[in-house]
Amino acid sequence: MQRMTAWQCGLILILSLLMSGVSAQTQNWSLEKQDDDNRIRVYTRINSDSPLKEFRGVMQVQSSLTALVALIEDHHHAAEWIHQCRAIDIIERPGAEEIMFYMVTGAPWPVKDRDSVVHSLLQQDPDTHTVRIDMAVRNDVFPPNEDMIRITDMQGFWQFRPLAAGWVEVTYQVHADPGGGIPGWLINSLVVDTPYYTLRNMQKKVQEPRYQQARLPHVRNVPDSSL
Repeated sequence: MQRMTAWQCGLILILSLLMSGVSAQTQNWSLEKQDDDNRIRVYTRINSDSPLKEFRGVMQVQSSLTALVALIEDHHHAAEWIHQCRAIDIIERPGAEEIMFYMVTGAPWPVKDRDSVVHSLLQQDPDTHTVRIDMAVRNDVFPPNEDMIRITDMQGFWQFRPLAAGWVEVTYQVHADPGGGIPGWLINSLVVDTPYYTLRNMQKKVQEPRYQQARLPHVRNVPDSSL
């Protein structure tokens, strides 16, 4: 039997460590809700920097990339599909890919509504056409509203990855600390209900002609011949 060299042993060890790391990262997510009829799954995981869970919603939908981005950027109708969103107002748009917006998130009585100032940045991979919109709160824009509790810790992203036959895999991932006194039962429901109902509503809303017919200079659809 041929003996492995030290270099071969080292390579196997490195590959094993890398694979175990990927496996551990994947196992960190727990499946919380599965809706096969609508192709939606919701996962959560413990965030090492916070006692609150991070969520990830994944959905498959038939749509163009431009339609999905057009829906995300249409702040006038955000409250019609983003779960518990009361309103979104654009503060500043330095460029086509960059937006600063103010968002009010509703909460059931007697819990106070939350508000946040969010910076978002869109990027599209030139090879895969995958679109990713990274989001993070900005705490230096203007002071909190006394009638609400300001969310000062939030980061997340939207990702639209083209699949075959006109399908797109949508990923909505966020970790946020809503601040203030929120009952545990409400927090636990938010990390599942927020991604699920947001994606379910998106699935319906994005089919409207105003989005499916949208043309955006900063987003390229996938040519049919490339799939």
